[in-house]
Amino acid sequence: MRDPIAFPEWRSLRTRITLFTLCIFIVSIWSLTLYASRVLRQDMQDLVSGQQVSTVSVLAGEINRGLEDRLRALETVAGTIRPAMLDNPQRLQRYLENLPLLQSLFTGGIVAFRPDGKSIADVPLATGRIDINYLDVDSVAVALREGKATIDQPVVGKKLQVPVFGITTPIRDSTGKTIGALSGVTNLGEPNFLSRATDIRYGQTGGFVLVSRQTRRVITATYQSHEMTLPAPRTHPVIDRFVQGFDGSAILINPLGVEVLASVKSIPVANWFVVVTLPTAEAFAPIRVMQQRMLLAAIMLTLLAGSLTWLMLRRQLAPLQSTAKTLASLPENIQLLHPLPIPRRDEIGELIGGFNRLLASLSEKDAHLRESEERYRAFFQYSPDAILVYRDYVTIFVNDAAVRLFHADSAAALIGRRWKELVAPEDWTITEARVDALNRGDVSSLPPLERRYRAFDGTIIMMESAISNIIFDGKPAVIAVLRDVTQRRQSEAQRLAEAQQHRVTLVREVHHRIKNNLQSVAGLLQRELGKFVELDPRLKTAIGQVHAIALVHGLQSTNPDEAIRLCDSIRSICNTAAELSQYPVNFHLENEYTCFKPTRIENSEAVPVALVLNELIFNAVKHSPIGVFTPTVSLSAKNGKVQMTIRNALKEAPDTALLGVKNLGTGLRLVHSLLPKEGAELTYEIDAEGFMLTRLELVAPVVNLRNRRKRTGHDENTDCR
Repeated sequence: MRDPIAFPEWRSLRTRITLFTLCIFIVSIWSLTLYASRVLRQDMQDLVSGQQVSTVSVLAGEINRGLEDRLRALETVAGTIRPAMLDNPQRLQRYLENLPLLQSLFTGGIVAFRPDGKSIADVPLATGRIDINYLDVDSVAVALREGKATIDQPVVGKKLQVPVFGITTPIRDSTGKTIGALSGVTNLGEPNFLSRATDIRYGQTGGFVLVSRQTRRVITATYQSHEMTLPAPRTHPVIDRFVQGFDGSAILINPLGVEVLASVKSIPVANWFVVVTLPTAEAFAPIRVMQQRMLLAAIMLTLLAGSLTWLMLRRQLAPLQSTAKTLASLPENIQLLHPLPIPRRDEIGELIGGFNRLLASLSEKDAHLRESEERYRAFFQYSPDAILVYRDYVTIFVNDAAVRLFHADSAAALIGRRWKELVAPEDWTITEARVDALNRGDVSSLPPLERRYRAFDGTIIMMESAISNIIFDGKPAVIAVLRDVTQRRQSEAQRLAEAQQHRVTLVREVHHRIKNNLQSVAGLLQRELGKFVELDPRLKTAIGQVHAIALVHGLQSTNPDEAIRLCDSIRSICNTAAELSQYPVNFHLENEYTCFKPTRIENSEAVPVALVLNELIFNAVKHSPIGVFTPTVSLSAKNGKVQMTIRNALKEAPDTALLGVKNLGTGLRLVHSLLPKEGAELTYEIDAEGFMLTRLELVAPVVNLRNRRKRTGHDENTDCR
């Protein structure tokens, strides 16, 4: 019995499904939480920003009205000052001192200036600003030179030595000419209408800041710990937008390093702007509380969902787990699997039912597989042919026939041997090429090929080998099927020898019959025609030609597989010519080589060469006077050439180069038409005694100078003279 599959609980299917479900739930709930937090924060930011904009708008409007009221008050007083008062500073001093309402509007006092910028009246007089030139103050210079009422940017007072800003309006005469200026100064170091507006707090930690756009300086603020100057341009983009005239809200890091929600509103009359700030920690405090509550709720929901999922899956997957344990506890050598019980009719039950059907199908297929395996095992083991399986050129499987064929003691003697140890060395190259082709995948199988193999006892065995690619033990391999063809080759050789002998006998009989028939025809012609008239030379030549052909077949009838000896052919033709003409023809060999190393005519050229020889010899007899000259035929061989020379009484050799073959006689035209295209050359010349010599040179492939032996074993080196 094998142990059930052991694995920790956290790796079980139930645990994995639970964790997967929890992951989906957690991702969903936390994504929803994050999305809700962002939406709530944005909504809260929009709401708080709207409230801050409303608040800062009210404050900016109040400051703007305060500045406008003071500007109108100065303009009203300046309109009551006459040129005579400017000429009498004491009178002007008393006049200004009798304006308590105007003094209450300006905590830094009231100053009157002459056109050159020097002060001539000052309330209160104790400040000591009489006879001081203030033309370097922007608002004073603009009022005197341009005749415009302006609000000055905050500066440090020359006498007060505290931050102040002034509102200056021109003093005009009846013609509208600027004859002086009247300025009201607000001391920023003392309580004033600006501090009353900005001393209030916004929220618990928020406040207000009044800033001059022109100088980027803080005029007043709720918390005096604020830097009095804004950061330099291009160092803080949001503050740069405020300075450039942006009205609205934005989140930024203030100079103290605190993230705040700031809302800005401009004060047009003075080119100032008011900023209300509230730290985001206070502004979004409700959102953080909500996020914490949502986090706690998400954790609780996650735990609840995980517990419920675990319990549900434990109940639903219990039959599947029981089935898995049952399968894990089955023995390894079980032959027949019994159907598993189905606890309930649901998806799990359908799964177990499908598994039971699969078991039945597998059992049936397993039986077929075992039957097929036994069949193929018997085929391999009991096959009369040797079967070897190679992988990486090494033998990994052999059958019993291979053990017997290689004369091995057992299959183990062949397993592990490389193929070169079994193949004869002379067949290594072709075997390696075939195996490499299979390994490269060029072909899937190769046709049978006869090769030599070496058995364990050193015997070389000729076998027919067929190889192919297969899958063996799940991996690619090469299978070789070998068959001993020694007996088959011997049987084929014996049958071939018998067939050859039969053919030789048949051909020899055919040649013999052809020779007899031709000789009978020639004899009949010679006998019958010779009774009445002397034979015509042309008829003699024709009879000689029949004899020459009969001679060839007569010689071939002795051994049709061998070439015909040239000396025998020439001698027979000479005898035939002498018999027909009743005039002797001399024939002799010029050296012993042609006799003891006979020269032979190839079978394909035997008949044409015999006819050429017959025509040349009969032509020599025809042109030699009877009783005066005897034609001579000589045969010699040297340097791989055979030369036949015919000497007759013809006094003039034919010039075939000048006359052309068509101008020759009938016999010579026949000779030239029968000459082989290669290996034969015919020439004519006149010797020293005035006789014509006709030479015929023959070389391969017409003749063969090699010494041969007959199939009977007798030597051919016999004298043909």
